[in-house]
Amino acid sequence: MLTEKHFNTGDAGINYAVSENTGPPILLLHGTANRWQAFQPIIPMLVSRWKVYAPDFRGHGGSQHIKDYGFSFYLEDTVRFIDGVIGEPVVIFGHSLGGRIATKIAAEYPERVKGIILGDSSLKEPVASDRMGKVFSGLIKLIEENQTYQRIYNAMQDQNQDNFDPVYGLIRAKNLSLLDTRLLKTIAENGLNLDSPGNHFYGYHPEEHLKKIKCPVLILQAEHGMLSTDEVEKALEALPEVYHVLLKDVPHEFLTRPVDQLIRALIAFLEAIR
Repeated sequence: MLTEKHFNTGDAGINYAVSENTGPPILLLHGTANRWQAFQPIIPMLVSRWKVYAPDFRGHGGSQHIKDYGFSFYLEDTVRFIDGVIGEPVVIFGHSLGGRIATKIAAEYPERVKGIILGDSSLKEPVASDRMGKVFSGLIKLIEENQTYQRIYNAMQDQNQDNFDPVYGLIRAKNLSLLDTRLLKTIAENGLNLDSPGNHFYGYHPEEHLKKIKCPVLILQAEHGMLSTDEVEKALEALPEVYHVLLKDVPHEFLTRPVDQLIRALIAFLEAIR
């Protein structure tokens, strides 16, 4: 059973779910425009052996909407959460953005981490780009014009009548209805400036981070996702203890698909390092 609670980092109010059992801690970090519920399909398995902590990043889910967004702010919130709520070294499972946060923490704060699981998270050096700005401009319009999850769902269905997944559509609509659009605007406005604290990759340098990581690492690569084979090969060469699993026939948002192969990979890794 999970209970939702709140933690104040000093800069932002963070909503999080925590299991009521005892056990070594595992921290679940979601991706951009998502929330802790993304991990619900695997939480029943995890709580049988682990104490689960699953926060919403600032501006996401039930966490506080605030003026400052960017990679460095999510990172600092997470470090403070580990210190203020968990209070001991933790295994971190991060999807996408959450995996980048896990990578940075494992490199820069090794005493806080027992192991990391990277869920189709980028491991290539960031470059200045307006690509995400173009993508998120459409989401900003969708959210601001529709507001509620019901209207967002209907709008997405109208836009994708021939290829609409109603289950993923409902998950996505609810997530977007709770999202602070200032977060997306910050990403769009800072994509070309890697030196801005508002950049979605500010301070993220995976080639440097991987060389510093000493804890065990599990890399989950979605077959139809964002993580390239070249990135994986470089990580396998750089990390002292690393395991790689290719999740067959799933997209970047693999947590919305059947999770049998994911659960097998997680159990094997987590039981090995427990």
